[in-house]
Amino acid sequence: MGRHDEPRIVAAGAASHAMKAPTLRATGHLLRSALVAALVVSLVACAPAIQRQTPQLQRTEHIPRIVVMPIDVELSQLTAGGMSEPNAEWTEAALKHMRAALEAEAQARNVALVDFNPEGGSAEDRETSADLVKLHRAVGSSILVYHYTPELALPSKQGKFDWSLGPAVQAIAKSHDADYALFLFVRDSYATAGRVAVIVVGALLGVGLPGGSQVGFASVVDLKTGDIVWFNRLVRPSGDLRTPEAAAETVKALVSDAMQ
Repeated sequence: MGRHDEPRIVAAGAASHAMKAPTLRATGHLLRSALVAALVVSLVACAPAIQRQTPQLQRTEHIPRIVVMPIDVELSQLTAGGMSEPNAEWTEAALKHMRAALEAEAQARNVALVDFNPEGGSAEDRETSADLVKLHRAVGSSILVYHYTPELALPSKQGKFDWSLGPAVQAIAKSHDADYALFLFVRDSYATAGRVAVIVVGALLGVGLPGGSQVGFASVVDLKTGDIVWFNRLVRPSGDLRTPEAAAETVKALVSDAMQ
């Protein structure tokens, strides 16, 4: 699938609302989008298509039970001005396709996946589990910056892959009777026709402008210790999550090594 799509047609009411002065919350979202876009551009520019990070998930005769945490995914369209506008319909489809692809990968590799149960455990455990998804986003982003960029490597790591979500993950183990938890983070963007036009004009003027991109990372966390025992990143200007077949390719690229 390509990264370029025609812009969606919105209802007149929605278009009128979009023309109003942005609220403080909207402005904050735009600033965050700009920062993410800048990170994506830098990663795509300097990274190979796919990179994986050991250590691998250790296998024993026991079939590991892995809790699939709520997938942290967002699909958006890249406007002519380079801003990312989230698309709820695409994101909902991506969640469905990714979960089905994960199950197919697990069945092919004799791994037992357990859906995260938002009603499991105590109220405190449920709150902790939800916070862990946000924590994983932060820790994974730090890994992308400090582990994969030699100039920014943290001296305290001494060159080792030493990252953790902490002992709070034991709340997941208690409520799901599992060995590991799988966390996934993906941000996928697709250039609108307007953005494509801007890219073409920029190219004619000798200026390179980014189009859509796919950035994600996946972690397998030991629920006894909180340590990230396997991590993989995916940074590329291609890929798709809006159809089952394309989503399956992305999921395989992200997690297949964790289920060997």
